[in-house]
Amino acid sequence: GVGLGVTLAGRALLKKRLAKSQPVDAEVAPEAGAKPGRVAIARADGLMRKRTAASCDKAALIYEEELRKAPADAGLLLKAADAINAAMRIRTDGNTITIDGTVETPAKKAVWKRDGARALALAERGLAAKAPDARALAIRFDSFMFSCSHKGLIKQALTGTGTKYKNMGLELQKRYPRHDGDVGSAVLACFFHVAPWPVGSPSKAIANAKKAVQRGGPTLRNLYYVAVISYGQGDYETAAAYFQRALDAKPGSPSEADFAPFMKSESKRSLALAQEKLAKA
Repeated sequence: GVGLGVTLAGRALLKKRLAKSQPVDAEVAPEAGAKPGRVAIARADGLMRKRTAASCDKAALIYEEELRKAPADAGLLLKAADAINAAMRIRTDGNTITIDGTVETPAKKAVWKRDGARALALAERGLAAKAPDARALAIRFDSFMFSCSHKGLIKQALTGTGTKYKNMGLELQKRYPRHDGDVGSAVLACFFHVAPWPVGSPSKAIANAKKAVQRGGPTLRNLYYVAVISYGQGDYETAAAYFQRALDAKPGSPSEADFAPFMKSESKRSLALAQEKLAKA
């Protein structure tokens, strides 16, 4: 199909880039005598720690190459999906929400179309190869979200895709409330905030956003979501307070850190607008 062609073309381009990359850093080089597979995986793990879109791309290709030797290795499958997710998250500002709506653009949709299905296939295989845990379910959720976002997630909220998205968030929220700052509640807050009627729900949006802060902690993402949703509901006092807190907060996980600069920038911009609204009230 068309999607597969795009994926193969993208992987071929990345392989050319990988071939030109520098040798593995000494600090992440494996010990002498390590098996070739361990050498490659150690290199990929080191690239993931660098946490740039390009380094995550390279890490994903290495993990995928190692999967040719062990195609049912759940750990490698999930590492590969996670690396692709991270690269997409960095390139597309986490596909997050803002006071203006979503961050969807043609360029970002192209990224999700190119790599979303690829990540989801790996995540699904990883889940099939092991008992699901918090990390595996979260990786699968992110890859699913990216894979369908190129069609416009808001448009799909009233379809089976939207129902599946919501159910995945509910599963994370119920089973793993502490994982990644209660990411289940955080994604449900966004879903209920942007989804059109009758699925969308302002009360469920703000309730889930505040639940994420209560259960997952006052991380940058959690505070930012309360602020954005409050602003959208006309509660500018709460919005201003939470945007200020977001500016002073730190990301609670590597996945939050992937789009932290965008949330900080948006918090600064949106705080000023919320304060203007309050001054005119």
